[in-house]
Amino acid sequence: MSKDIARETDKEPTFGAESKRLRAHFGFSHMPFTKYAWAAKMFDSTSQRELLQALQMWSDLHGLSLVTGQSGVGKSIALRRFVQGLDQARIRVIDFSYLPTTVTGFLRSLNRQLGLPMRCHMADLFDQAQKHLTSFETEQGPHPLLLIDDAEGLSVPVLDTIRRLTCYELDAQDRFSILLTGTEDVLATLRHQALGSLRSRIGYAHSLRPFGLEDTRTYIRYHLDRAAVDTKLISEDAVKRIFNASAGKPRNINQIATQALIQAAVHGRDIIDGEFVAAIIKDHPLYQLAPGER
Repeated sequence: MSKDIARETDKEPTFGAESKRLRAHFGFSHMPFTKYAWAAKMFDSTSQRELLQALQMWSDLHGLSLVTGQSGVGKSIALRRFVQGLDQARIRVIDFSYLPTTVTGFLRSLNRQLGLPMRCHMADLFDQAQKHLTSFETEQGPHPLLLIDDAEGLSVPVLDTIRRLTCYELDAQDRFSILLTGTEDVLATLRHQALGSLRSRIGYAHSLRPFGLEDTRTYIRYHLDRAAVDTKLISEDAVKRIFNASAGKPRNINQIATQALIQAAVHGRDIIDGEFVAAIIKDHPLYQLAPGER
């Protein structure tokens, strides 16, 4: 299982001396706005909550599902939470951390992930993987769920191979499930005329939305509250400016908020207000002020 989707321990991450200095300046119990958040303690946005509830229902139905969203919108942590909420005795997740672009490479990777021997011919690799997946539940108990992340990197032939893997016994039942996840670029590939049959097999599809202003406000306050500091550390005007610059993407919110905390500590500030955040965004090499902020 990949590092993004893997099940987590109950141990908080440790940080270096730089983090300790920043924590000391603001009195944080631990650093907010890091990527090391436990999935079990993730902020529950409206869109993520909807996705989790839907995936839990889909996991009972089985079949083929698709989750897309812009980079940085929070897909990985939402999927981590979904995977950790599954009953391992009922569903076995098989996660791909490497996705070759050729059909042969994909089948080799799949067989390797399933612990199966290598075969010389592509047809043998296909038959072996399909037989293993379709017999897994009968022989081992849990229903296999093939989680394929970064699906935007898959070619049309590979996606069609995934579709053919699901074709057996005249579609009498779904003996294994597939969850495709990736950026919205995968949608352009799926529109290819050769993938009409694959599109028709997708039982559930969801596009994870960025945060709105209210979710952004609650998200920032959630992180500050968990760090055991006054949530007024970042003012309301600062929250609005962070929202506008980040376009509501959690990864970008974290990036701007962390930048603001570091710069505030450097300048000896105890409060981060709107003007300070506007200056941070203006000077940040990766950001420009949103049209309404200029």
